[in-house]
Amino acid sequence: MDDWQWRAWVGPPDGGRLGAAFLIAPDLLLTCAHTVAGLDAARVGFPGLIEDLPAAVVRPGGWERPGDPGDVAVLRLAAPVGLRCARPAGPEALHASAGPASFGRRALRVCGFPRRADGDERYATVTTGPDMVLRHEWWQLRTGPGEQLEEGYSGSAVYDPATGEVIGMVTDAEFGGDDGPGGEGGLGRMLPVTVIRRYWEELDDHLPLAWLTVPARRELRALLADAGFTAPMAAGLEEITGRRAHRPFRSAWDSVRHVAEGWPEDRLARYLRAMARHLPEAGRRDLAEWSGRHLAAAAPAPGRAGHEAAGLERAGPASIIVRLERATLDRAFDVTVHTWIDGAEGPAQDTVRVPENRVRAAVEAGVARARAAVVGRDWMIEFAVPESWLSKPFEEWYIDRAHGMRMRLYPVVVRDVERLWPGSIRRDQAHRRWRLLNERGRIDPQGVRCETPSNGSGFSDWLEADTGLCVLVYGTRPARRWLFAALNNGVPVMLWTRTRCAAASHDDCDGHRTLGALAGAVAGERPGDLPWLAMALRKKALTAPKDEPHVGRDLTLMWDDPSRLPDPPLAMEV
Repeated sequence: MDDWQWRAWVGPPDGGRLGAAFLIAPDLLLTCAHTVAGLDAARVGFPGLIEDLPAAVVRPGGWERPGDPGDVAVLRLAAPVGLRCARPAGPEALHASAGPASFGRRALRVCGFPRRADGDERYATVTTGPDMVLRHEWWQLRTGPGEQLEEGYSGSAVYDPATGEVIGMVTDAEFGGDDGPGGEGGLGRMLPVTVIRRYWEELDDHLPLAWLTVPARRELRALLADAGFTAPMAAGLEEITGRRAHRPFRSAWDSVRHVAEGWPEDRLARYLRAMARHLPEAGRRDLAEWSGRHLAAAAPAPGRAGHEAAGLERAGPASIIVRLERATLDRAFDVTVHTWIDGAEGPAQDTVRVPENRVRAAVEAGVARARAAVVGRDWMIEFAVPESWLSKPFEEWYIDRAHGMRMRLYPVVVRDVERLWPGSIRRDQAHRRWRLLNERGRIDPQGVRCETPSNGSGFSDWLEADTGLCVLVYGTRPARRWLFAALNNGVPVMLWTRTRCAAASHDDCDGHRTLGALAGAVAGERPGDLPWLAMALRKKALTAPKDEPHVGRDLTLMWDDPSRLPDPPLAMEV
């Protein structure tokens, strides 16, 4: 029962109940503005726990009449209550269209307080999803057979009973449906968490966001609390992101989180510098001081020699990103070829479905078509693939088959395709370790010896316990369980030879020598330079004696920068 303490009713000071609310912080509840319309004070209660608590009413959304957007109100208690708060879902989870975080395929629950003689709460089952958007404000709700939303449900949290995560708040019901036995149920509307936070920006302090830390975000939000979103800011935003925003922003903070959640961290640093020019002097000073403490890793970093000599900012190398995902039937693959240019998605090709034995041909043709967008730049090729494909020799595939030119002419890296899914736990873990790796600014490799046991949970436990481990180097082709554990725990960089160590004794085996040479080659290097270092090692191996091991022969580099996303995760935010 402790998991559900946050569900509450709300009513006027003189008695009665008007609707529902839910506890979002120890002294704060969320409800609908129309539920407490005309009230500056209200009463709330947590059924069977605490009743009749006084609360002040705050209306941050500007709602005035039915049909208006921003139907959000905050109820502030006189003192914190010792009850468990609701746990809102993160924006990425809300907008996932596939995978385990897809709420649109689940039965969700609401708890309301309709007028009944017994005065008890009532529950209803609803379904919804990001495809059921209304005017880019609400999501449509549909109740289960024989159920209907009614007066008294407004302000109820829409939550997943399996996880407890709150995805939105009921605002409206459509009456007149068939709610009798065997009826088809009714319709309603909710505000998803992503919309509620537009009107009450403090909600961001309680969301599981992947960027920055909660204290750093809270401090930045406070610095920008009184800053509106101006036309000069809009121009700077479009210049830095390379595209016009898909919706108007209500505040400077609204635009900041748009950048932080859709582009790499260096774009946020650049946008804050551009924004500071339009703030008062004190605001500019405070914002610069905050950026120096929290965005040092995302500030313009020195690139390789050409960029350093020119003194230019570096948004990261351009890429052709090949995305391979298994289809559910027929042993087929979906092949998508994207480009990544100046820190944002460039031209992309339509996804094609091909049988497994045609994947290479489809990829080589797609990469050949994509070359024109990146030639002349500093660029690489990234393969985002299922974990069972991470050890494929992609650098041996052709970039120009007609002229016999292989992809190894350029840096080639592999990535975990599952980390490209919105709402992926693997991706969230990778964000954390990648940020730490960037803060260090150098590679400190951890070796995995070829005799390391591949079974049991010991390897996974080791990775989970050492949250500072960011780079793994293997002395042999990694066992499947090693890769599975490393991907689950968010390790962003791994290097290995695809040659297995078959020595009977590992006192002085080829695997140990390869591990030592590979770890020595990357130690102390900058994370961003690893793709070019791997390319150089592969080229040296071409002229090395074939009968002698070489660190660059059959070399795989997994270099999984989670900010390089072919499709920004919140591009469809409503």
